[in-house]
Amino acid sequence: MEASVIHTQAYCGSDTYIESISYNCEYLTIIVFANPDNTFEINFKQPIGFRCLDESNLLEFWENNVIINNWLLEIHNSGWLAQESLRYGFLSKNQSLTEYLIKGQNDCVNIISLEQPQIRLINNEVAN
Repeated sequence: MEASVIHTQAYCGSDTYIESISYNCEYLTIIVFANPDNTFEINFKQPIGFRCLDESNLLEFWENNVIINNWLLEIHNSGWLAQESLRYGFLSKNQSLTEYLIKGQNDCVNIISLEQPQIRLINNEVAN
């Protein structure tokens, strides 16, 4: 599995916790606590799909040190998008899709999207 890190200036590492996931048909918003000092809001405009799984159900991801040591990644092959693309009924497979992984200590979110995420450091702001 190949993956690349999506860098944020405020935090690099893997000490993260997914606080909330909100979807309203226009935006998928994920709030992530990264170490004790940083809180991020990650937004995807009209994602094709997303899933949240306990990290223990993603064993194939933990064979890659880039994924193990980081929290916000782009998955290039062998991930959820690759699995979905094998299905006859997955009509979106002919579009320019990208898979993203947001890793938390307990939960992980995979996102399939046409657009890159918008990432905002919110720290002490109240997230809705």
